[in-house]
Order: sequence, then C-alpha cells, then structure tokens
Amino acid sequence: MIFFVGMMILVIASIAFTYKVLTAYTAFHWFSKLVIFTALVISWFSPILLHTLRKGPEFLNGSFYEFAYKLGYFMMGFVLILTMLLLFRDIVWHLIYVVSRKAIFDPNNAHNINVFNLVTLFLAFVFSVYGVYEAHKTPVLRQLSIQDKRIDEPSKIVVASDFHINQSTPKRHIQKMINIINAQSPDYILLVGDIIDDEPEHTLEKFKMLSALQAKKIYISLGNHEYYRKPYAWIIEFSKLNFTVLQNSGEKIGKTGIFVAGVPDAGSASVNYKRAFEGAENEYKILMSHSPTDFKDMDKSLFDIQFSGHTHGGQMFPFQYITKKANDGYLAGLYEDGNTKLFVSRGAGYWGPPMRILAEPDIVVLNLRP
Repeated sequence: MIFFVGMMILVIASIAFTYKVLTAYTAFHWFSKLVIFTALVISWFSPILLHTLRKGPEFLNGSFYEFAYKLGYFMMGFVLILTMLLLFRDIVWHLIYVVSRKAIFDPNNAHNINVFNLVTLFLAFVFSVYGVYEAHKTPVLRQLSIQDKRIDEPSKIVVASDFHINQSTPKRHIQKMINIINAQSPDYILLVGDIIDDEPEHTLEKFKMLSALQAKKIYISLGNHEYYRKPYAWIIEFSKLNFTVLQNSGEKIGKTGIFVAGVPDAGSASVNYKRAFEGAENEYKILMSHSPTDFKDMDKSLFDIQFSGHTHGGQMFPFQYITKKANDGYLAGLYEDGNTKLFVSRGAGYWGPPMRILAEPDIVVLNLRP
C-alpha cells in the first residue's frame, strides 16, 4: 500500500512538472494544452487503463489489445524519458545561468524555453526508439567457464531468464531467443524465472513456442511474475513441455557430477534452500533462484554457484542505481563471496516499457569441465 501511494505521488508530480514545463511559456490554445495534459495522463496510467481494457468486451481482447498494449507502454516509456530529460536539462540550465549570468542562458526566456522544449521532445523520441531497438535485439552471450574436480563430464549449460512473454510479445522476438539458445547446442538449459508474464488463456500459443528449445533436459524455477499469473496453472503447462520445475527441489544431472537445485522467487513463496539440496553429495552444485537478494546472507556451503535474474540490469538508465540498491548491491554480472559465485543475468526480455537503455539483454553460456 505504501509503495502504491508513493508511486501515485511520483506519477502525479511527474505529470504536473512535465505539463508545466511544456506549456507555461507557450502561446498554446487551451485545447492544445488539454491534449498535452490528456496525453500525459493516459501515458502514465496506461497499465491501469490496459488492465481495465482486458476486462472489457471480447472483441477488444485480440489484435486491438495487442496494439493498445504496445502503444500504451511505449508512450509510458517515452514520457518517463521525457520527464527525466526535462528535469536534468533544467537543473543544468539553471546552474549555467547562475554561473554565467548571460542573457542567452536566461531560463525565463520564453523563446529559449520553446526551442529547448522542442529539442528535448526530439531527444526523448530518439532515446525511446533506441530503447525499443536495444530491448528487441539479439541478447548478448555471456561466457562463463568453470573447472572443478567434482565434475565428471564436460557440460554446456545455457542459463536464461526474464523472457516476460505476454499477449503482446512479438513472436519473432520469442523465436530470436529460442534460436540463440539452440545455436549454442547446450546439453542442459536453465530458465531462471519470469519466463511468462500473462495468464495461460491469453498466452498459451506463444508459450508453446518454447517447445522448440533443444537440450537433454530443461529446468525452470519460478519468478515473481509467474506468481502474479496463476503459478500452478503455469507449472502444469511447463510440465506438459517436459520442463522440470524445481520448487525447493533438485536432482543430479545424469553422470556429470553436477547437481542442480531450484527455489521459487523469495518474495513470492516459501523458500527452503536445505530441502532444495537434499540428495546432493559430492557434486558441483548449482542453485537457480530468480532474485539475487538472499545471496548475501545465505549458507554458502550449500552450493557453488547461484544463477539469478530479476534485475534486468536496471533496464533503463538511470534506474541502474535504484535497482542495484533494491537488490542488495547486485545488478548484473559475476559476483564472488569466498568460493561461492553469483551470476545475475540482465534477462533476455523486458518488462513494462518495451525499452532498454544501457542495459542490453543477455543469456549466459556456462561451460563446466572436469
């Protein structure tokens, strides 16, 4: 409740600030100002409006909804970028004027404001388009090689997270993620949560595309977004694709000398790390845990490496700083605590605005050797 109230205050303040900066020193007709204000409100509140639309007549739930979803979240990302640019611009602008005291830098000059507003709007659009490109491009492959005397057979494991497949996810984007995983010819695939971000009745066709993933065995642990969207129904659907769902459980992988365990998202369900590693002996132990936040305080003797996602690497600059703080200092990449490692993937998809800025998507290729 506190989070919701805080977000509402932040959104309303952002709308007021952006509207004031864009219209205060212009000769816009009242109708034009109304259009600008309405566009800002609709853009910021698009998640709520789309949720309402989803509950509307059936004919609104097909291609129209997919179009509205993409447009609504794009506009949300656009006004978010625009607000940050305007705020940054005005801070720098006022500092320059205070130091120089030159009339050309006067922040109260209506002509300057109008010109810079147009420039800022253009830059916000350019950054938004770039963000869409970055979010939908082929994920970068992060290579990680580990040798350990407990490993008996060389194994290539692909680790992926945060596909966030929903009704509006382009099929070509899902296929792109499948292709890059299969191109690695993995022995095993680990999917570390937030693979799905919609109810089965809206997403089953796109979800079934994952049946094209090729490996000896595919393991999955659930993330927070699976828990938002009928988790037990999704467990059944994952099982139908012969994915092994690890819920506070684990198993030895053949005769490789590797043990893989998985726990559900720590903020969504009860987590039992000891139970997850029951049956483990002297194998090299991998933990799949969607969120990295528990790593700092965990019993590191239970496992050798943990794979997580959840953070998206911040997804859009400058939210990297907030995301890192919210996840106990873990944002993306490899971390080490003694002999135990944590790898946090930026994820292969995106959530909310279909954009990534300075947080390119990635997939991890883990090469384990004796």
